Amino acid sequence: MATSNISRFSKLATDPLRSFRFYAQFTPAETKAYATKDFTTFSGGFTNISGLSINTQSIGYREGGYNTTLHQVPGMTTFSPVTFQRGTLFGNDQAINWMRGLFAAASGDGIAVGANTSSFRCDVNIWVMDHPVADSGENAFKMRFKIHNAWISSLSYSDLNATDNQILFETMQLVHEGLSVSFTGATGDPRSGDAKG
Repeated sequence: MATSNISRFSKLATDPLRSFRFYAQFTPAETKAYATKDFTTFSGGFTNISGLSINTQSIGYREGGYNTTLHQVPGMTTFSPVTFQRGTLFGNDQAINWMRGLFAAASGDGIAVGANTSSFRCDVNIWVMDHPVADSGENAFKMRFKIHNAWISSLSYSDLNATDNQILFETMQLVHEGLSVSFTGATGDPRSGDAKG
């Protein structure tokens, strides 16, 4: 039986990245700076982040004189909603404040982010960290997912049940307009630029 490349040459430096060392950083969309206590830049640890996917629809068409196959051309690209789940922490009201801000935006008020602007969107950086951590600081980051122009579309809490021995979880779902994936170099800076999609 052939031996895989991973098992033959396995070293910590060549092992695949682990999926359990990560954290998310929520920041205002480009050129915006949140100025209220309702929603500010924050970083958070999450139990689970799912939905990091990109899908491009195909458009099929037939051409006269070439009837044996169907041509396929790329169509609209869609980005799946991203779901964040974490244990509910006492005093951590960032998610519900973001949802309250969305209510204000729906009624026409918006969230104040400057002197004359309003927005309920932000960018989210999800950093995948090295394991074990070979270096400190920014060098510990090996991969980054960047979610563009995201806003919270749903927020839910796990059921309250006195017969369970469970943690209370909060789950929020974000819709967004782009997903960038990049790997980081020795300084922690992405090697490739952001490209939506």
